[in-house]
Amino acid sequence: MADRIAPTAVMCFSSGNGGMERSAIRLADLLSHVTETTLLCKKVSFIENLYRQSEYAFDCEAVKFCSRTFSPAMLVQVRSVIRKRKLGNIIFFGASELKTLYFAFLGFDLNVVVWHGTTKSRPKHDIFHRLVYSSVNYHVALSEHLIRNVSSIVPRGKNTEYRVIYPSFRIDAGAPGPEAIVIHKPLKLVHIGRIAAGKGQVDAVQACESLYQAGIAFEFDLVGPPGDEKYSRQLNNAIEHAPYSESIHLRGFVDDPAAFLEQADMLLFPSYGEGMPNAFIEALHYGIPCLAYSNTVFPEYLEMGFKVRLVRDRDVDALAQELLKMAQNLQSEKQQAASNRNLAVEYFNVSREIDGWREILL
Repeated sequence: MADRIAPTAVMCFSSGNGGMERSAIRLADLLSHVTETTLLCKKVSFIENLYRQSEYAFDCEAVKFCSRTFSPAMLVQVRSVIRKRKLGNIIFFGASELKTLYFAFLGFDLNVVVWHGTTKSRPKHDIFHRLVYSSVNYHVALSEHLIRNVSSIVPRGKNTEYRVIYPSFRIDAGAPGPEAIVIHKPLKLVHIGRIAAGKGQVDAVQACESLYQAGIAFEFDLVGPPGDEKYSRQLNNAIEHAPYSESIHLRGFVDDPAAFLEQADMLLFPSYGEGMPNAFIEALHYGIPCLAYSNTVFPEYLEMGFKVRLVRDRDVDALAQELLKMAQNLQSEKQQAASNRNLAVEYFNVSREIDGWREILL
């Protein structure tokens, strides 16, 4: 195993402001400790602004382009960066831009890795996609669920391999230990994620009716930027018509969502499907009781040994009843969840993630 990895580019040309964009910066930061790393992103984007706000050990190249389907401007600029940086590895976050990048990579001896963080639904086995994905050496996913999903959806090249590399987190040791369990009054609930269909905020708000009916005082923080205008209206309507609307707080985008986790009694996260959600992992690190639907990656947490609560997928009544049960037995729930801390460190530690990347990068 080489001590040093070849120059590496982490590419994410998304205009969004969610977990994928943050994960790209996080991975570039991680790899910058073991190799020369460059982040390639879209010019005047959330990811470029996020990079400019802090000091990092890696460089950033912002690419100006218009079309995500096919962009000659992106093609030319990316080829220029490959030459200038003498790149050996490409780690690409996304999907649409790969059509352009296939041609940008032609003629270079590159180890191309595609990173997957969300569940895909549409198969990509047509002739064009088979051509585009033929240049990919590795598909890397954040969970076993995702790698199974990717292997069934995305065409496999002659030399393509599939790997799971769990993400790592550097969590400050500020959370109280098992011997110092704190239960807040009113109860503090949190959900962290973009306000978008499938993230489950409406279900979470509706589930809180069980607490209201039982006379349990609570405060529920919904942390995350708006990402879907239609769903945002649906969420606002659900909050407005709830008799406990004053207990629901839309916090929007925050610089430090972990600050809400540090003070939370419970993570209420009824997403309709995730790859390996950052907020859920961070909650495990803090030893916070977690409640989610039993879909996509979430049963995998149970298989890994984590103490989490799952209910039938998209069953709001079951979600509400489990939320009430957990609230009524919170001392016991917190004691059990405290054991998640050590297990989270074992699965999601920096050394383990770097070793995973070392195995596949040149």
